[in-house]
Amino acid sequence: MSERCIYCGMEIEGKGIAKEIDGDKIKFCSRHCSVMFDGLEKKGRMKAVIMAERNAIIKDIEEERGTKVITMIHRREPWEETDENQINIEDTEHVLMRIRQTSEDVDLILHTPGGFVLASEMIAMAVKNHPAKVTVIIPFYAMSGGTLIALAADEIMMEKDSVLGPVDPQIGGMPAGALISLPEKKPVETISDEYIMLSEEARRSLIRVQKMVLWLLEDKMDTEKAEKLAEFLTGGYMTHDTPIIFDVAKSFGLNVKQGVPGKVYDLFRTFEFGACSRPQSAKY
Repeated sequence: MSERCIYCGMEIEGKGIAKEIDGDKIKFCSRHCSVMFDGLEKKGRMKAVIMAERNAIIKDIEEERGTKVITMIHRREPWEETDENQINIEDTEHVLMRIRQTSEDVDLILHTPGGFVLASEMIAMAVKNHPAKVTVIIPFYAMSGGTLIALAADEIMMEKDSVLGPVDPQIGGMPAGALISLPEKKPVETISDEYIMLSEEARRSLIRVQKMVLWLLEDKMDTEKAEKLAEFLTGGYMTHDTPIIFDVAKSFGLNVKQGVPGKVYDLFRTFEFGACSRPQSAKY
């Protein structure tokens, strides 16, 4: 494998630019990169080195599979104090920009407990609308909003014990299905105005998500099967953290393929093992 600049990740042509920094001889692709790296503080240098390693791994995967690789991995970055633990609008901007910049087949490496509704839906729409093949690769789990994104893909690659999950909306941390059924279980005069409004919001959210899932599935299976699966995944028949393993996903009629490229796991060594929100606390 050719050498890459630890600042920008580009291949180093010829001898490159060698510079001694903190007692170590480091090679860069250009004088500009050597100066920029030398000016970074400790955490900045750490980030540059790790990102260069990560980019090299991604490049290897792209060359091996002939695709454009995009990642959305919610794990703690070594240079950050807090965890990146859910799908947010910044993820949407990153993924949409990368998808729009290529007409090639895409591999989206997904590792997430879920996240915000709008962000998840926007990424799912971009995946479905991409003109070339999109494969979602799930080495461990893609719960909730992550599952919504996976449903949009042309193919899902996962291990036998990797998991997807239900996509029933969560309103204020509570299942939409439970909120919808509340007026059926208690006299309406005993329910606070707040919970009456939450129940109505839950009903609308459930309808919205069902329609989204149905749209994502419409070109992958016949209408009747898609409607049943959409209703099952969104209807609150399971707890929000119920794991949907490979065999179950396949029985749904989804295009799932067992096995994840080995180099995908190399990416995870570049992240910290910091705490990440458990799947059942996802907001979607």
